[in-house]
Amino acid sequence: MSHDAAFPRVSTSQELEQDPNTQHVMDPILDGLNHAQREAVTSSGSILQVLAPPGSGKTKTLTARVAYLLSHHGYQPQDVICCTFTIKASREMRERLAKLIGEKLESRLILGTFHSICRRYLVKYGYLIGLRKGFGIADSDDTRAIIRRTIKRLNSSIEPKAAQGRISRHKAHGLTPEAVAAKAKAEEQELVDIYRDYESALAASNLLDYDDLLLRCGDLLREHPQCVSNVQAVLVDEFQDTNIIQYELMNLFASKNRRITIVGDPDQSIYGFRSAEIQNLKRMQRHYSNTTVVLLSDNYRSSASILNSAQEVIEQDTSRPAKALQATHTFGTLPVLRKLPNPGAEAKWMVLEIKRCQAMTGGLLRMSDFAVLLRSASLSTQIETAFGRAGIPYKMVGGRKFFDRTEVKILLNYMRVVSHTGHSDALLNIVNVPPRRIGDETIKQLTGGAEKANVPLWDFIKDVIQGRRSTEKKLQKAAEQGLCTLVKLIEASRQKLQDCEDASAPRVLIEFITERLSFQEYLIRAYPLDEDSRWANVKELMHQATEVAAFEEEEVDKEMDLPEIEGVEQQQAHPGEEALTRFLANVALATEITTKEEKQEGDQPQEKVTISTIHAAKGLEWPVVFVPAVYNGSIPHSRAEVVEEERRLLYVAMTRAQALLYLSLPLRQPRLGEGEDGSTNLTPFLPPKLVTTRFRLTGPSLHEKVVYSIADILRRPRPSLDDMYRGLALLPSTLDDRWTPEGEEDRSKFDGTSANDVDEPNPKRRRSDMNQGPGSTTYMSSAAYTMNNSTQFTVPTTISSGFTSARDYITANPEPPAESASKSKPTADFAVANKPSVSSNAARKDGLTQASISNFFGGPGIQKREPVLPQPQPSRRYGQPSQSQYPTQSVPPALSSHRVQQRPLQPSRPTLEPTNQNGYTWMAAPSRPGPKPARESVTQEQTGNSVSAGTAGTGASEAKPEASTRGFQAVSTFHTTTMSMVQQAPRRTLGIRRSMNGWQDRMKRDGGGHVS
Repeated sequence: MSHDAAFPRVSTSQELEQDPNTQHVMDPILDGLNHAQREAVTSSGSILQVLAPPGSGKTKTLTARVAYLLSHHGYQPQDVICCTFTIKASREMRERLAKLIGEKLESRLILGTFHSICRRYLVKYGYLIGLRKGFGIADSDDTRAIIRRTIKRLNSSIEPKAAQGRISRHKAHGLTPEAVAAKAKAEEQELVDIYRDYESALAASNLLDYDDLLLRCGDLLREHPQCVSNVQAVLVDEFQDTNIIQYELMNLFASKNRRITIVGDPDQSIYGFRSAEIQNLKRMQRHYSNTTVVLLSDNYRSSASILNSAQEVIEQDTSRPAKALQATHTFGTLPVLRKLPNPGAEAKWMVLEIKRCQAMTGGLLRMSDFAVLLRSASLSTQIETAFGRAGIPYKMVGGRKFFDRTEVKILLNYMRVVSHTGHSDALLNIVNVPPRRIGDETIKQLTGGAEKANVPLWDFIKDVIQGRRSTEKKLQKAAEQGLCTLVKLIEASRQKLQDCEDASAPRVLIEFITERLSFQEYLIRAYPLDEDSRWANVKELMHQATEVAAFEEEEVDKEMDLPEIEGVEQQQAHPGEEALTRFLANVALATEITTKEEKQEGDQPQEKVTISTIHAAKGLEWPVVFVPAVYNGSIPHSRAEVVEEERRLLYVAMTRAQALLYLSLPLRQPRLGEGEDGSTNLTPFLPPKLVTTRFRLTGPSLHEKVVYSIADILRRPRPSLDDMYRGLALLPSTLDDRWTPEGEEDRSKFDGTSANDVDEPNPKRRRSDMNQGPGSTTYMSSAAYTMNNSTQFTVPTTISSGFTSARDYITANPEPPAESASKSKPTADFAVANKPSVSSNAARKDGLTQASISNFFGGPGIQKREPVLPQPQPSRRYGQPSQSQYPTQSVPPALSSHRVQQRPLQPSRPTLEPTNQNGYTWMAAPSRPGPKPARESVTQEQTGNSVSAGTAGTGASEAKPEASTRGFQAVSTFHTTTMSMVQQAPRRTLGIRRSMNGWQDRMKRDGGGHVS
């Protein structure tokens, strides 16, 4: 059946009013939905697949579908199951549903992750399959510890982490140890033995791991389908990430009424390493012949240029179902594919580009608008280092979890033992924390005795303390006292839990345990350098427990969270115990926690750049996204088994960007490169034709129209011209031109400092320094200022003109008439504006005159103009002529043949020698101390781009600062010292700056005295 036939389109409002069957279109639930989204929400199909590409509003559509089923089909909220993949997605759906249908109905929905929903069914009905009451959940650390002990006992050679992963994959496919044994080869029998012992250890401690929650719930629903006989509809988010057992659970949940809605996108299936099955979409269509498919195509996130490039990447996979993305935003600017010399330069380029984007958009982009998405977390080292040196605040996503922090883990383990004393691994973690003089030998005897007696560790310890059992060797008195203290604390805590009759049990228990342990004093003793931050984490844990209690108390329905099923008895629990069990389960299943944001002055959250893996970034979006290391071996990864999934991973990364997308390629990667020399090859997912048509090789020119386009895509107010202009003062360049498009560093703008290693001098630079003579002239750029005030990163630029002495220059360029020279009297020091205008006498066909050099560099006669933002222009290298609308300086014909060299930001070292042929005399500093000289300086003021260079006793001409695409201007300085200068003004110095006319006067007097 065609889409048009299945979902008739109502063309006019008059038809809607006349047709009672279409009155639902006027429902507020459908407000803001496009045509395809309305089709999905209002579909009458019992089995519905909504294929939703990135940024197409799938969460909004799924939420509206839930609300529509409740309001128009008469379903009760407790009869609807909504499965998500993250706790964050569950919270977001609850918030949206509360606005649509009210908190009363929303709170009764069975909504959560697959694992949390399965746990709720096992708590109520687990006894039907022999699951003991009060079971605990083993987290990743627990399971690894059990497997490690099992491997040691069996003397196996398998790595614990590898065994853990293989067992988890077997469980994801619903395979028990017996099923694996039936299919296993002889060499895999070792893993089967570990699997069996691991399962036995879990059962002995009454624990379930993550995978068991799904497996045992599947067993429950297959054997007792009446437990879900009330379910009217099942909705599943991110269906492309489901594994085999989750697919079966979906079908079991809907076994009675067979009403299923799934939302997914096969192009975003990137969790194959977690056993996700992309084939579940096709499997579902084969299983249900009446499946209806609705395609969402409108993208509300990214610019058209980003979508076009991402679409061409994913369409290389010919096995995928054909579907297109339709942009709702403007074209924007082309994505960038930037080549850099190596990862160090790549990280520094990100720093420069982030600061350039932030400065040139006039406050439109904040630090939190930038994200760096990595294929592998190991790639973050160089980036973190560069960000730290540059003072760019950042946060790591997928780093150390809040609940894994030492002080938090200690308290959680106490609570787990209080809730479930059979949790031996949690007990071992706290038996001597804080120290109770219980050593390793004592612990070894206790664990050995418990295994031999085949009883839980807690029971054995209590029996030893109470004299009912004994260890092989008598325990030391101090150890016995420590064990007594521990047992008393746990028993007192359990009594406290029994006294608590509401959802506040977790918070009450944390406060009780911390007080009895004197936990803050323990942190001060154990961690004297950061006890404050650790205690703050304890307070945050209390806050989380309080939030859980408040959420549960707000629920209107005080009955069980699962509806009563006639003929099936639900297992009851103590309210306090149930609250603690639920809190610990949420902790065990949580992938992340949202803590309070760090505050700056004014109580505003601190803005930070996000560094994340691509996997962790799925479902998120940022205005600006960087994807580094797009070379073969990184994307696709060298150990990847499914190339198509790696292509989907790049597609997901690209579609996280809203306005600006940067991909970068380090040309050399010594550790991971393909070639023997560390050279890299661009990922095969970006063929040459795609790069040529869909990417630019350098960052965009952020002129006015581009900035306005970014603002429109982000739906933010356009910044003013003044705001955009103000940021230019902090930039060494307004273009992304420190490296050439081919990935080579353009050193013409820098002082010889390598982008790869700022501490290593450039050998060419050293030769230039050695050859520099005292008669050379240095042109210095105003680029030597500090970036963004957050780092001391300076980018000075020096250019040698090539001529050697003033005498030779004046000989080659005759002196102009006196009246001409008098019109432009130079000063010893002068300031250069960003956009000087050359006066009419500043240049002649036969070259520059001595008196006109100052005019050429911006002396009297500068034409001031109002500041105007840079306009679009092609990217250019440092040192190339500007193509902007602003007046630029051209090199005089007489100097056009001289070679451009890099020069240092200080005068060459003088040597003691007789007066040379040019009349220069270099003298050592006088032995008698003189007045302290004013230091030469080149400063960049915060309010403009003007550069002031001066010496003591001289003034500086001023010019109104103006923006340019280069953002810097040459300044001419001359460094000389003569004997007469030292005699007239004795001071410790190696040279002073001379005025322009001083050269001529000195020539007339044959190297005479100082001329002011």
